[in-house]
Amino acid sequence: MKPATNRRLRPFLAASLLALGVTALPAHAQSSFQGTTWSLSYSGSPLADSDPLHQTYRITLGVDTNGYTGGGSFLDQVAIKVSNSVFAASLFDAPGGASSWTLVPGGLNANGCNGSGSGFECVNSQAVLNGGKGVAINAGNGVGVDYSWVFDITVNNGALFTGLGQSSVKARFVNNSGNKVGALVSEPISLITTSPVPEPEAYGLLLAGLGLLGFHLRRQRKQPAA
Repeated sequence: MKPATNRRLRPFLAASLLALGVTALPAHAQSSFQGTTWSLSYSGSPLADSDPLHQTYRITLGVDTNGYTGGGSFLDQVAIKVSNSVFAASLFDAPGGASSWTLVPGGLNANGCNGSGSGFECVNSQAVLNGGKGVAINAGNGVGVDYSWVFDITVNNGALFTGLGQSSVKARFVNNSGNKVGALVSEPISLITTSPVPEPEAYGLLLAGLGLLGFHLRRQRKQPAA
């Protein structure tokens, strides 16, 4: 049996790690649809940019298709919205490479990337990916991100959506013939930072927690065995 002192330390150590941003992805930072789980993240800081009026952010959209319960076989198009004031956008990386997808400013409907929808950026798979059907859905392959799309999106200063559930994600499922199957993914989602910068006091809290753990471990070694 583990010593009781270790159990008493767990809340303190958990608070220390939380202060440093070491935590599981919060539920509000994900969106689920027919068993698929979507996440949207960025580094927390804009990319280097000489334009004083705009900021460029690298945004990553990820999907876990492990629990998919719909009837589609592929994801052929996805879209995100992280601001109402998009100045420019490009696709930095994607399944099969960025060149395997076409970026279309605008939203996504049953017919695909249709160019409408303020603030949305949509990507459409090219013929090199399963004949234009996109990426295969891997239902039952285990929990974890299956595919990621990385966008560089330039917005007006301060216009990035950082509130809970402000951003949006859309996606379309298709069958083996490339025809739409079921409802579109159309969900609110939170844009989260993947590498938060800890405050100085957070380091102190972590060090104090580690020091307290070490003190109790030394005491246990000095105590005679029962």
